[in-house]
Order: sequence, then structure tokens, then C-alpha cells
Amino acid sequence: MSPQSLLPSSRALAGVPSSPGAVRSPEGAGARLAGWLFTTDRHQRLRLAQAGLANLLMLACASLMHVLDASGIADPRWIWPWTLVSVGGLLGLFVLIRSGRALHWRDPSLTLPQMLFAILSTAGGYCIIGSSRAIVLPVLAVVMMFGMFGLTKRHVRIVGAWTLALFGAASLYWVNGPERGQHPGEEAARFMMVGIIVIGVMLLTTRLVTMRERLREQRAQIAAALERISELATRDELTGCLNRRAMMERLEEEASRSARAGQPMCLVLLDLDHFKRINDAYGHAAGDEVLRRFGALASATLRGTDLVARWGGEEFLLMLVATNAAQGAICVQRMLDALAVERFDPAGTQQVTGSAGLAEFRGGDGLVETLEKADRALYRAKAGGRNRLEQAERQDP
Repeated sequence: MSPQSLLPSSRALAGVPSSPGAVRSPEGAGARLAGWLFTTDRHQRLRLAQAGLANLLMLACASLMHVLDASGIADPRWIWPWTLVSVGGLLGLFVLIRSGRALHWRDPSLTLPQMLFAILSTAGGYCIIGSSRAIVLPVLAVVMMFGMFGLTKRHVRIVGAWTLALFGAASLYWVNGPERGQHPGEEAARFMMVGIIVIGVMLLTTRLVTMRERLREQRAQIAAALERISELATRDELTGCLNRRAMMERLEEEASRSARAGQPMCLVLLDLDHFKRINDAYGHAAGDEVLRRFGALASATLRGTDLVARWGGEEFLLMLVATNAAQGAICVQRMLDALAVERFDPAGTQQVTGSAGLAEFRGGDGLVETLEKADRALYRAKAGGRNRLEQAERQDP
């Protein structure tokens, strides 16, 4: 036997069973049981945990009822039927939530049905425990507070009306039934206490609902503000195109992807011709409108995978992904033709043209060098008469 065989294995040191038939740890069995009972979905576990707590509270109330029954206070004819209906009803709601049938309902937690049923059970208990029925009132308060965090304002009103109606009927039962002939003031005081509990919980719940709605609105406003900040950080405010910094980030990402995939892409520098004349003749507001309209035209002409950025002033940069020089030239020429027929004033006389320089990027090329090639091609287009496209040659130094 080798010395190594006398040493415990790493699996044994880590507490991992050495064979499939080994005994599993109690923690693992507990976790599996919890997963089976409460599922592994986070939201569903919260719903089931809330329903399970409601069932535990009902079991505690049932135990209290049986203690009163053993003391000879409660009506023994109704204790077990009340227990079976109360505990069984909430357990049935728990099973309904666990089955997933309620997931597509407006309230998957079934908070309102659970509360209405629990209040009905509490009112039933109030009717069968005789002179000690005032003990039910704290239980009623707990039941009502149980749904404070999950109800809407409309549901709060429903729960309040339901509670007053049930306990009003229960009070009438005691005044006109087993305690007929006794002074009704004590029962009226109990019902007044029910009203105080209902009104107090309704006010607190309404306050919580209002705070929750305000927090939801604030979160929505913060999300919109963050989205706006993100847009301002990546978009040119005037044209809506990407700004220079955001475009450089996307260029670097696409250059790496293009080099890995062995696919070409085209970079195009496009400049609006004689833009200064537009500002001088029509004003800067007209110049801004030309820039906005061209940004919209360029975005509408390009494919969804291509990008356009305002590179500076009246100059724009186009990134045509998975596109070689010949394909890119067709796309850019189509854009220049569309720009040439566009009119930017109501009279239809304000025409703007553009000049473009195109360079193809392939794996192994430098991004900065490709941009410089596109810039030199743009210069040639302007020197050659403008309103035209020039392509950078592969050997262009």
C-alpha cells in the first residue's frame, strides 16, 4: 500500500460524499425541501413566504381557540368546523399560489383574497368564543396590518367595508342572540373598537400606499434622468447622432470584432459643402436645421447595423460594418444623391451637397491610419469640385 493511499482524499477533506450512495448533508436536504416548497423563483418565494406566514398565524389562532374550548369558554360544536375551514382555506390559497395558476392574475400574491378570508374567519371566531370574544380584536388588527404593504387604495376601502359589515353582523348576533336582554352597551363598545382599528389601519395603509406610489414615481423619474444623461453622454444634442467620444468607443469595438472575424468595414468622412455660406446667408438657426435634417437623412439611409456620428462642425463620420469599399461606395453615393435633391427651406431653393472620403478597414490595419486615409480622400473630393465621393487607395501612405 502506498503512503498516499493512507492520506484522506481531497473530497473527504472538503466533506464531499465519495460515492453517489453516500449520505447527503442535512443542509442539502433542507435546501431541496425549501426549493420544492417555495420554488427557486425569487418573486414567487416572497409570495409563498407571505402566504406561509399567514397560515402560521391562522394555526396560532386555531390553537388559541382550542385553549378557550378546553377552558369551557368557546362553543365546542363549532370549534373543529371553524378550524378546518379557516386553516384549510388559507392552505388552499397557498397551494393555489404555489401551483403558479395565479402568476398571470392581476395580484399573483392573492393578498386581497387572503385578507378577506382571514377577516371572515376572525369574525366567525368572534361568534363562537362567547364572553372572551374581545380577545379577537388584537387578532383582527394583526390580520389587517398584514396586508398594509400589498394593497391598493381601492383594496383598502374594500377591506374596511368588509370588516365593518362582518363585525357589525357579529355584534348584532350577540345583541339579538345568546345575550338577548343584556345591556348592549358593552357590545357597542366592542364594535366601536373594531371601527377604531379599521379606521386606523386604513389611514396608515393609505399613507403607505401614497408613499409607495411617490417612491415609484421618483424611481421612474430617476430612471428617465439617467437615460437622458446617458443619451447626452453619447449623443450629439443637435442632430441626435453619436458624438465623437461615443463613436470612437464603437469604432474600437467594431475594429476588434472585424479583425477577429476577418470582415472589412468602411469608414467615411462626409462634409457638407459651403456650410459657412448657409450660416452667413440664412443664419445659424437655418444651419442648425440643415445639420438636423442631414442627421435624420443619414440615419434613415444607413442599415440598422451602421452608425453615423457628428465628428465636428458640419463633418460626419459613417461606420459601415461588414462592408467592403465597393459596397460602401454604393451606400454613400446613394446618400449624397438623396442629399442633393433635399431642400431645406419652405421655398424649395436652399440646396446642400456633400463631399465624402471613404477608406476600407481590414484586420491588421490601424484605426487611426484608416481615418487619416478617409480624411485625405475627403480632401481630394473637395479639391475635385465637391459633391462627390473619393475612395482611399490601399497603397495610400
